[in-house]
Amino acid sequence: MSEDNLIPIEDVLEENERVKELEKSNFIIKPKKIEQYLNEFKNRKSAKPNEKTWNDLKVLITGISGFAGSHLAEHLLDLGCKVFGTIRRHAVPMYENIEHLRGRIKLYEADLTSAERVYNIIEEINPNYVFHLAAESFVPTSFREPARVINNNIVGTINIFEALRKYDNDLKKIQVACSSEQYGLVDPSEVPVIEELKINPFRPRSIYGITKVATEQIAWLYHNSYGIPSIITRGFNHEGPRRGIQFVTSVIHRQIVEILKNYRKSIIIGNPNAIRDFTHVKDTINAYILICEKGESGEPYNVCSGKGISISDYIMLSKQLYDIKADVFVDSNRLRPSEVPLLIGKNDKIVEKTGWQPERSILDIIKEGVNFFDKHPEQLGIEAH
Repeated sequence: MSEDNLIPIEDVLEENERVKELEKSNFIIKPKKIEQYLNEFKNRKSAKPNEKTWNDLKVLITGISGFAGSHLAEHLLDLGCKVFGTIRRHAVPMYENIEHLRGRIKLYEADLTSAERVYNIIEEINPNYVFHLAAESFVPTSFREPARVINNNIVGTINIFEALRKYDNDLKKIQVACSSEQYGLVDPSEVPVIEELKINPFRPRSIYGITKVATEQIAWLYHNSYGIPSIITRGFNHEGPRRGIQFVTSVIHRQIVEILKNYRKSIIIGNPNAIRDFTHVKDTINAYILICEKGESGEPYNVCSGKGISISDYIMLSKQLYDIKADVFVDSNRLRPSEVPLLIGKNDKIVEKTGWQPERSILDIIKEGVNFFDKHPEQLGIEAH
């Protein structure tokens, strides 16, 4: 990596008056006020799925070998479901996120852009519930390979819905994993974001965001035109163990471990000013299940914590937790052509409908993410220098 691309984080940090207002209104997590934030989690209890509702049902998870899919599979197995999943062909027959579930789940190798393959899978399983998580979800990839991402995310979704329309007779719900990236360039005055498009219209800033707008519209269309019972979740950033190494929290967690092991001396990231709403993946998949159980078909629901934190403050918290004094640099090559500076959601709609609450804090996300890389040294050293 060229040193010419590295800029000290202090030279890049920006101040925003709206962010200061949001901080006063308790929508921003600040390291200096972390105890105040953590007090909100004391004695907090979320609703949980009803085991009697899910026991012995057939559930299909597209993208089961992914980050969220693997955690969802674990939870559904605990509820007594018969779990099926689609996976894409890899160069080696290993799917690390679900290796521990082998023998408990049935896998179907499939390219979801193949309509015939998708139809055959749906016809064979005849699932009671479908969780459609499969997508190319790394935003930078959608800038590098826009046509492939559009084809994968949109055509794959249409094939799933067409298959359900034609072949599934026992479907209770299909949850469609959409994204906060659909909101895109939110005006700071519109934060925190709610589901009402008259107030928070979609202004996606990436091909990925555009594909998720299309995904939601497909789910809405098939519900209203054919009665497919679709539930739309607009997931904000969900994080934790097994998060892909290219995503920002994993980039930070991995470098923390590398510093603790003396593999590196500094932390290198992209945009430190971006503010995101992070929810632990286990809370997120609990929301997915609950909204299938209690939500209203055709309706969108934000899945978020309701609080945002800047990437720079996320790093500061991580450094404080592990007593690290490392310098932080911004790599200009990691900045996107089009940035979404501020995304914080409001979760009132899903909380009121289901009783769901995020139970795990930002510190839980950091600790579990760092612990994961500490236990998987084979994933270290990628950026060490």
